[in-house]
Amino acid sequence: MSTFRNRRFAMVIILVSVVAFAGGYLVKGAIGPIADEAVHAPVTEDHDLEAHLDDDGNITWTCSMHPQIQLPEPGKCPICFMELIPLRRTEEGGRDSLREISLSENARKLAGIATEAVRRLDVAVETRMLGKVDYDETRVRTITAWAGGRVDKMYVDYTGDTVRRGQPMVSVYSPELLTAQAELIQAVKAMRDLKNSNLDLVRDSAARTEDAAREKLRLLGLTKAQIDRVAAEGKASDHITLYAPQGGVVIRKDVNEGQYVKTGAPIYAIADLSSLWVVLEAYESDLPWVSLGQEVEFRTEAYPGKVFKGKVVYIDPLVNEKTRTVRVRLVVPNKDGSLKPGMLVRATQHKDKTAAKGGESPLVIPASAPLITGKRAVVYVAVPDKAGAYEGREIVLGAKAGNFYIVKSGLTEGEQVVTKGNFKIDSAVQIVAKPSMMNPSSAVEGGDDGELPSLFASQLRLLAQSFGELSDAVATRDLSRTHLAFGRFDKALRLIDGSGLEGDSSLRWKESAMLLGNDAILGAEAPDVARLNEIFAEMKGHYGEMAAAFKVAPAPAGPSVPAAFRRQLGQVFAAYEPLAKALATDDAEGARQAASKVSEALRLVDGQVLDGPSHTLWSEALEDMTGGLEAIRQADGIDAVRTGFKPLSAGLSDALLKFGSDTDGPLYEIFCPMAFDYEGATWVQRDQEVNNPYFGTAMSTCGEINKQLKR
Repeated sequence: MSTFRNRRFAMVIILVSVVAFAGGYLVKGAIGPIADEAVHAPVTEDHDLEAHLDDDGNITWTCSMHPQIQLPEPGKCPICFMELIPLRRTEEGGRDSLREISLSENARKLAGIATEAVRRLDVAVETRMLGKVDYDETRVRTITAWAGGRVDKMYVDYTGDTVRRGQPMVSVYSPELLTAQAELIQAVKAMRDLKNSNLDLVRDSAARTEDAAREKLRLLGLTKAQIDRVAAEGKASDHITLYAPQGGVVIRKDVNEGQYVKTGAPIYAIADLSSLWVVLEAYESDLPWVSLGQEVEFRTEAYPGKVFKGKVVYIDPLVNEKTRTVRVRLVVPNKDGSLKPGMLVRATQHKDKTAAKGGESPLVIPASAPLITGKRAVVYVAVPDKAGAYEGREIVLGAKAGNFYIVKSGLTEGEQVVTKGNFKIDSAVQIVAKPSMMNPSSAVEGGDDGELPSLFASQLRLLAQSFGELSDAVATRDLSRTHLAFGRFDKALRLIDGSGLEGDSSLRWKESAMLLGNDAILGAEAPDVARLNEIFAEMKGHYGEMAAAFKVAPAPAGPSVPAAFRRQLGQVFAAYEPLAKALATDDAEGARQAASKVSEALRLVDGQVLDGPSHTLWSEALEDMTGGLEAIRQADGIDAVRTGFKPLSAGLSDALLKFGSDTDGPLYEIFCPMAFDYEGATWVQRDQEVNNPYFGTAMSTCGEINKQLKR
């Protein structure tokens, strides 16, 4: 008994050991080799505790499978009941992206990470499709009974028979036809009897009756020659012969001899097989490489060595939800009759190597690089000059070309993208609760970094206006208008200068700009309203997060400004530019002449077209501008001209900001802090290259961009 008890105890010990080992192996496998160090690191050492402590000095515990779980004490995950692990926080300083993560050399080896450069490459794609030969529906004609009656004779009595155009097909006995012929005979006889009548009205009536009888017989299927023969012979025929409307093959025979048919009943169907359709099934992923007018090669089982060619004339707008394929139709000549309807075919469509716009080859990445979930794609890019650092980035992919994906946006040539181990990197990013493929909307870290740069803040206000206009365009469900609005939003987004941001604000803006830029590109290419609404719904979420992070207020409803007023204000700025350039080159006389043209342009601005509040705003700006111009007129030197230039510029800048103008491209307000004994002054320019009108050639580059006035 004692020996049995000892053996039983030993078996229990062995079983427990095996279970413990298996559990540890599963935990390790679930977390992956990247997080292996975090799982097995001894958290009792002082230096390791620092890696896990939060701002209050406490250890945060998380689940390797559910990184959203973050608890102050160890235990089990409330979702999957796995043991929690300490949350290892990477060093925050010097990050280039919210999605950046650094891995040790050992972790990189365990993950088997490999990278490959983003490059430009001419891609040639071979698309394979299956299908079958079918009739050309535009070349199928049906012979029907033009009048009700009995089929007495069928000249073609089986399907598959070949007929030529005009060949007799069937003879039908029709009582209706006899009656109609009798009416024509009577009408012709009446016309002869009234030939010598002196009453024009009677002769005209007889002629119209004859014409009506002839037309009735034509509609019943008689040819002109048959009708003329009835009229000449005065003898009615009790049968009508129907002729083949085209040459081809009889593909359907619907009646037999002796059968009664009603008017309009089908008798034969004839197909012209000199031209056929080939209907192919193309997978969704291959659709970008199939377009109308392209030539497609195909082969059949009947002629293994023979290559046929057809042209794509139709692509089905609907996808078969069961097979996830789209029907593609070819038109194929078949003069020799080799192809037969119903034949199975294997088609190959070649897309030649084509360059992108401007003659450049498209950017491509290996197909293994992107992590694709739904309609989003994430890649991990090796950060230059940071060993083991990888930045997650959402990109916009184009079509798949063999072993490559074309990149529409998000990457530049030469960047190193992870092609192996990318999913393990993404898992590690999830563990530290950063935005990733599976968790794209992780909370943005960091607090308020203080006041935003004035230029950045002004550009965000303009972006809010663009987003408001985009929202209005989407509401119209007009694809053309909405595509243009997405393009304008993308342009406004790319003009925003975030270089003045620091710390978490810089990271937040980089993340928001990436997401909104991708949304704008996808929206500008939305194929239908349903997809458009789907993209805009995602974009609203991304814009809302950005607006909350940077405290961007919704664009206010600006003053109602007629287009003519904007044009007039644009003319004022056009006259203002030579004045600013003259001062920048110390040309006092040129500045006075330019100022007189500004006065002329300003007098042509009709402020009466503005409503009450708008007119008040305009009056305030106008007062500054006219006061500055008056000072310039009375100036006796270039310094005095510059003194008048200051209020003129302030008033014009205020008007451009509030009312806009009909000018091409953006406008900027530049600020010189040293002007007028460090009192400071502003002026307006088209570009961002400072050309100071207050100091001229003495300090031409003194100044900084204060705000953007116009997109």
